[in-house]
Amino acid sequence: MNIFSVPGAAVGVINEGKIIHAKGYGHLTITDAATVNTQTYFGIASNSKGFTATALALLVADGKITWDDKVKDHLEHFQMSDPWLTDHFTIRDLLSHSTGLPLGSGDLMWWPDSNYSADEIIKNMRYLKPNREFRTTYEYNNVPFIVAGAIIPAVTGKTYEQFLAERIFKPLNMARCTANTPMMANDNNIAEPHAVLNKDLTQIKRYLAIDQVAGSVAAAGIQCSIDDLLKWEMMHINHGKGLLPKNIHDQLWQINTPINVTENNVQNGINFRGYGLGYNISDYFGSRVISHGGALIGMYSYLSMIPELGVAIAITTNQQSAAAYAAINNQIRDHIMDITGGPTAEQIFDAGETSRKKEARRLRNLRGDGTSAKENVSYTGTYNDPWWHDVTISELDGDLYFISQRSPSLRGNLVHFEGDRFIVRWDDRTHEADAFILFSANDSGKINGFTMEAISPRTDFSYDFHHVNMVKK
Repeated sequence: MNIFSVPGAAVGVINEGKIIHAKGYGHLTITDAATVNTQTYFGIASNSKGFTATALALLVADGKITWDDKVKDHLEHFQMSDPWLTDHFTIRDLLSHSTGLPLGSGDLMWWPDSNYSADEIIKNMRYLKPNREFRTTYEYNNVPFIVAGAIIPAVTGKTYEQFLAERIFKPLNMARCTANTPMMANDNNIAEPHAVLNKDLTQIKRYLAIDQVAGSVAAAGIQCSIDDLLKWEMMHINHGKGLLPKNIHDQLWQINTPINVTENNVQNGINFRGYGLGYNISDYFGSRVISHGGALIGMYSYLSMIPELGVAIAITTNQQSAAAYAAINNQIRDHIMDITGGPTAEQIFDAGETSRKKEARRLRNLRGDGTSAKENVSYTGTYNDPWWHDVTISELDGDLYFISQRSPSLRGNLVHFEGDRFIVRWDDRTHEADAFILFSANDSGKINGFTMEAISPRTDFSYDFHHVNMVKK
């Protein structure tokens, strides 16, 4: 925690089928003396996907759906960009990351602070363009899991959060785990998000506000304590005991989509990788590992299970450092498995710092080609993308200013780079996601639209600016 500037964390460990460790460390915030304990709520982000897949498995067990049901048969507004895809897209496809959509496609409908409803997202799926063949290769996507969550009310008549409360949280006695975030409003045991900005650890705002159920809840919106995550993992390493029939539970852990294995993976004990239904599946020095990470701005989590050894590890932190939870997880796992030689926390941190500093130097030295821009008025106006909706470019104090109508915190000055290319510098510097804006013109030279692209490859993929195609109204 010191090495990675993590203010608060909770860690749980199961070994040989028994809980051997559950403890909170540090503080809920850097501005409050309140400490983390095993009942502290943390946002688990994409670890919500495992809950969504398991909820659908319950409906499979009930005989109300099958994995290979067509999505359109349950959601009448569901439509992909291609009619054939619409006709063949199944519930299994929603959970397997092989949709043909590019990485993070459509994430700006919920990230960083857009809150499109699930119904809006379903209707907007038709505007998301695939970049490869359906069911061929792995590419991580959040939006299909949001659609998957909508299957539950369509089939049961209950909201997603009601169904999870009744069919998962109550049977497993998970009293400190919820998809219904407004019920946390008066709770005083909630970890708040943090980030390292300009070398200083800073408390930042919660982008998925808890006063309303996020449209993205089925992909990234659940809040849990470490005690309850251990109950969740215990059920899983016991193949659904107390919740699901074993034969249906174990379908979650069958690889649907292979993931490429690199030479570096092999050198680190991994010979196969894939994605099941809501879970990553791989091996580690001969043992099967079921895992998933979760990342929101300022709030990270990691769940890892080695079912054949009766091992599970749960980690939640309130600082956006995946390297921190990786260091914790890997050292616990290697200790249990008697494996030595892995990198230390210091080594992981140093490698990350080397990469960060190299990219910071590149960005400091970024220069355009010297070509001039048009008059500001040429670029002002309202622009529209069919799934991210309106952006206005106006003139403010002599500069161009960007405002997204659906992402309230994505607003900032445009700084000229070259020709019709600008960089938008977000007012909210916690985003760390400044982006190029490239204006386009018609045959007469009049500006008629723009595209976007993050200026740094280190930008979180959920800022999927490069999938936006704005047309001037």
